[in-house]
Amino acid sequence: MKLRYQILIGILLTLIQGIVFNFFGNSAFFPNVILVITIVGVFVENDVQKWLIIGWIAAILRDISLSIYIGIGSLSLIVTVGLLLLLMRWISNENVLGVCIDIVLGTAIYNSFYWVISALVVSSYSYSFAFKHWVYQLPLNILLGLAFYYFVGRAEKARRKKERFRYYL
Repeated sequence: MKLRYQILIGILLTLIQGIVFNFFGNSAFFPNVILVITIVGVFVENDVQKWLIIGWIAAILRDISLSIYIGIGSLSLIVTVGLLLLLMRWISNENVLGVCIDIVLGTAIYNSFYWVISALVVSSYSYSFAFKHWVYQLPLNILLGLAFYYFVGRAEKARRKKERFRYYL
């Protein structure tokens, strides 16, 4: 995917995350749009730097506009993608099940690390409170990730097919 489209997706991610937050409020049904699209973008396109920078900037903007502490979400996003990159050799990202596993692990790592950093800056939330709504958030994250995987995966397959047959035309 071209850089200008990735920047546009990053801007849209920040706006969509704010709209979703205002629509759902602090209820249990709150998907993490930035996390899911960054994970799918990194693992489907194998373009770590661009997607990580776009996701990091979107997470910083989300923290500035919606959070009490600035930088916790972006740092958690970087740690999540880093740990998932270490696990990448054991998880296949060529199929839907691998992407679902990436999203589930990414959500668990992100929420855990977010809670650890929040606890270090004297937040009063417990670990059980951090995962209280995780059961509701996971299916929404998986559905959102599968929808994005469908569109990005189709474009990536078309690009690979074009590169594979380029020399035979």
